[in-house]
Amino acid sequence: MRLLLVDDDVLVLESLEILLSDDPMLTIAGKAENGAQALSFLQKQSVDLVLLDIQMPVMDGIEAAQRIRAEFPPIKILMLTTFADYRTLHRCLESGASGFLLKSDSTEKQILTIKAVHQGLPVISEQALKSFSDDQLFSDLTQREQDVLMQLAQGLSNKEIATRLCMSEGTVRNMISVMLDKLDLRDRTQLAIAYWQRKSRGR
Repeated sequence: MRLLLVDDDVLVLESLEILLSDDPMLTIAGKAENGAQALSFLQKQSVDLVLLDIQMPVMDGIEAAQRIRAEFPPIKILMLTTFADYRTLHRCLESGASGFLLKSDSTEKQILTIKAVHQGLPVISEQALKSFSDDQLFSDLTQREQDVLMQLAQGLSNKEIATRLCMSEGTVRNMISVMLDKLDLRDRTQLAIAYWQRKSRGR
């Protein structure tokens, strides 16, 4: 399996190359320090999987993943980072990544994840997966926004919510838009589903 390692920290690149090369199934085809360099490399050489850092200069990992997915669809993408939060995780998966791995994960776990992603299995680090917790998902919402969300989840219209919570219909509409943006959701149906999923877990 041919890998392209992409990280703006040269020491990280060198460490990954040394550690991953110990596995006979993995070959480090190249290294790049940002997304633009990665795309330039892929135009010249083929790889099976790109291990891609998220925060980089010139072109970050999110944009690079989107470009790689569009220009080189067969290539698997595995995001590599030092942190994990719901918003970042969601953006990575939307960009076309098949997996999400923390740099703090053990080398053994990194190698197992790389192999799983190469086989077509979507994989997320256990630590990264914790960022999908309900508390994390709803932590950015104000109390007033949560009040609106609760009414929305009951099936009330914007007008009905406005009447019940003593606010204007326009304010309700704006608050729903803000919640969609905060939670990276598409529409009020997804908001309602997220609310009831949270309630079903006793939150």
